[in-house]
Amino acid sequence: MDNAFVTRLNRPPSRRQRIINGWLSRLNVNLRVTAKPYSWGYANIEARVNVFHLVSQTFAYGVSGDLVEVGCATGESSTVIQTVLSANPGGKRFHVYDSFEGLPEPTSTDATDAVYRKGDMAAPIARFEANFRRAGLTTLPDIHRGWFEDTIPAQLPERISFAMIDCDLYASTAHVLPHVYARMSPGAIGMFGVYYDPAVYPCEGIPGTYSSPGVKRAADEFFADKPEQVWVLYANGYSNGYFRKL
Repeated sequence: MDNAFVTRLNRPPSRRQRIINGWLSRLNVNLRVTAKPYSWGYANIEARVNVFHLVSQTFAYGVSGDLVEVGCATGESSTVIQTVLSANPGGKRFHVYDSFEGLPEPTSTDATDAVYRKGDMAAPIARFEANFRRAGLTTLPDIHRGWFEDTIPAQLPERISFAMIDCDLYASTAHVLPHVYARMSPGAIGMFGVYYDPAVYPCEGIPGTYSSPGVKRAADEFFADKPEQVWVLYANGYSNGYFRKL
């Protein structure tokens, strides 16, 4: 299927912005101006393309199970997942999980990281639903509203073919990952919304929210004794991560 739809929630650059970018390029300035996205801009086009290709792979290879997104926020990645699912009918369901109230109070190492505060990343459920309508989608996923400790694993499907894990915090990722992993079918793909490894993709001065150090710490600890490896995917100003269940 075509993937041009991933640009639907982004305004094209204006003529003025294109002129500015042309001058920045001539001056060898590694900076570009872009139009403000229709939504809150949590997932850029590159990240959405990554989602598109990874979800599409699970259909192409016939991986069994439903699709889940833990930490869906305004639904920018969710609309991509739902679009691919709608183009590949076959009885699979899509489940999303979020408090829709932002992050809980950071504790322990998350507090030490000092990247996030309570309530950060808050995304009203009405904004999530509006983004689905704007994307032309008439089907909403199964929405599981609440803190991850209350919804996971209790409300996870029995088998999972694709999982987007976008929890931001160490504590949340460490709680979610083992439960999701245990339900993933062989060949299933897990994706981290942010997974920054400076040894692979060094970005000088990268903002804390674009590195989410707790996520990498939790993932690396979990996979230390597993056969899978987390790989880095370029996503413009930040990077995603993914693994394939063996």
